[in-house]
Amino acid sequence: MSTESDTTWRRPSVYITDMVPNGIYDRGHKPEPMKFEGFTKYLTHHDDHTTSKGPKRKKQKQASALRIMSELGSESNAHGLAKIATSVTTKRKVLWSLLVIIGFTAATMQLSLLVSKFLAYQVVEVSQMKEGMPVEFPSVTLCNIATISLTKVNELIIRNETDIMSWFTFIKNAKFGEHTDRMDSHQAFYENLPEVGKAIGHSIDNFVISCRFNTKPCSSANFTLYFDGKNYYNCFTFNSGYDEVKKEPKEQKLLMHTTGPQNGLSVILSLENDNPPAGAYGLYDVKNHIAFSGGVRAQVHAPNTMPSPADHGFDVPPGYSTSVGLKAVLHARLPNPHGNCTYNHLEGDRSYRNTIFSCLQLCKQRILVHWCGCKTAALPMYKETDPKKQNLPFCGAIKNWRNTEAYLNKSRVDIDTLKCEEDLLNNLNNDRSYENKCNCFQPCDETSYQKSISLSYWPLEFYQLDALRNLYQNNTITSSLIKEVREKMDNLQSRFDQYLLENRREEYNQTDLDTLIRASTVVRQNLIRLNIYLEDLSVVEFKQMPAYELADLFADIGGTLGLWMGISVLTIMELVELLIRVTMLLFDSESSTVNSSLDVGDTKESQSMLNINHDNSISNKYNHFQYDKPFFHQPIARTAESPI
Repeated sequence: MSTESDTTWRRPSVYITDMVPNGIYDRGHKPEPMKFEGFTKYLTHHDDHTTSKGPKRKKQKQASALRIMSELGSESNAHGLAKIATSVTTKRKVLWSLLVIIGFTAATMQLSLLVSKFLAYQVVEVSQMKEGMPVEFPSVTLCNIATISLTKVNELIIRNETDIMSWFTFIKNAKFGEHTDRMDSHQAFYENLPEVGKAIGHSIDNFVISCRFNTKPCSSANFTLYFDGKNYYNCFTFNSGYDEVKKEPKEQKLLMHTTGPQNGLSVILSLENDNPPAGAYGLYDVKNHIAFSGGVRAQVHAPNTMPSPADHGFDVPPGYSTSVGLKAVLHARLPNPHGNCTYNHLEGDRSYRNTIFSCLQLCKQRILVHWCGCKTAALPMYKETDPKKQNLPFCGAIKNWRNTEAYLNKSRVDIDTLKCEEDLLNNLNNDRSYENKCNCFQPCDETSYQKSISLSYWPLEFYQLDALRNLYQNNTITSSLIKEVREKMDNLQSRFDQYLLENRREEYNQTDLDTLIRASTVVRQNLIRLNIYLEDLSVVEFKQMPAYELADLFADIGGTLGLWMGISVLTIMELVELLIRVTMLLFDSESSTVNSSLDVGDTKESQSMLNINHDNSISNKYNHFQYDKPFFHQPIARTAESPI
């Protein structure tokens, strides 16, 4: 039995052996003492916080951020970024970096072009055929090309209730220089005698002697007066689309479900040609290209739009049956930002639906009022220039013209406002820059009508007498010429009816033939038949559509990014993930810094527990790792983690 002195038990040290790369224990290496990294962490934690926590945490944060970016870069769908992240050599990294920069530059340039194309808001116009729907019948404006009614002029002269002869005497004797042609016109007559001008215009009862629409009779109540102070005076519009009683557009539209002349508008018009006063002749103006002819000026336009027969109408000659076949065309335009169409109405003498032409005409009138302080009958009126208010004079009006003697001694009658009007309108007609200040735009929804016109000889001589009897059976014949030929033809027919009763066979003599020729000429010079109808219920719609929409922009952006950089929406989500993780890393680091003081107390407590004397019984009790035998279990790292 050995003594305690020579048999003293010593605690052997436990060593961690070096491991070769293949994980097999190498007995040739000298074992190193075991390092409990867990204990070391607790023993040095307090010193790290007190001495080098700032720089160390900053480096750790940077390393973590780089690690996150490297990880996402290697996994990214953007091929260039993945190549940069996974490349081992520097040359390969530089090469792929240059390629990524070139691709990014090209993609940026192409994307800027795509955005510019989108912001241009270009449009394309497509056409489509609409069928199986009723078509709105248009407005039809009719004007007698002969501005004044000679029948009414004769009546006024006979009653001596007008200044017509005084005006003719004045313009005949006064000298107007370069304004002579203008003062001889119907426009000058109206501007100086506005009430007389309206009175001598044609009336609807004498103008329209027969009317039928859609196989049903119509009357003068279906027509609305429109006054043209320059060319035609009294014009009449069928289906104007405006309620004169309520002073607002009509809610009920005139819709058509059938085609053909029998189902449209058919009117027989009388031109009221009459014998002029004895020795009187009209004044012909070679500069006027639409007047001094016989017939009717007709215009087909959308309901509740301002008529402009002189600019957009067509002539209908007397002595013929004129057929006008219509086909509706719809225009649908885009408002801002793709276009500049408008839904606004025009405020003329009343409210009209907007058309670009009428808006510009009203704008010219406003410019004239602004610069010359007067208005003109050649342009449509608006509320401030309403002749009934008499607030503004006409530019061609001559003060005290009835005092003819005051102007006879003058070598020339100067009209400054008339000169201002002519110069200004001439400039506006030759320079369209004024349109930029008018704020006139195309309507967003507009209806127009394509026309096909045909004519036939009408009425045949064989039917003329019976035509006069039917047309004027309920109407008083105001034209002396029509009344004259009607009486002569009735007398001639009565005489031959008597021959038939007496069973006598007679032939026309020369006087009878002259009477028939004269009657046929007068009838055909005074009567017109006009048929306006829909020849097709199919409606052609021209519709504007965006040429490059937002969906197209997104598709092209995706194609551009995929072509140059291999980027898709999922790649963008990867970038979002990177930003989120870096942000979380930043906030996590700040939170750890704030709470670091709480860890110091725990560290001291742990250190005090570990600083207990290792020679006492407690330390010896738990020091069961100290054995002098090799450790042949699974290979462990050089720095072992403490099991505590």
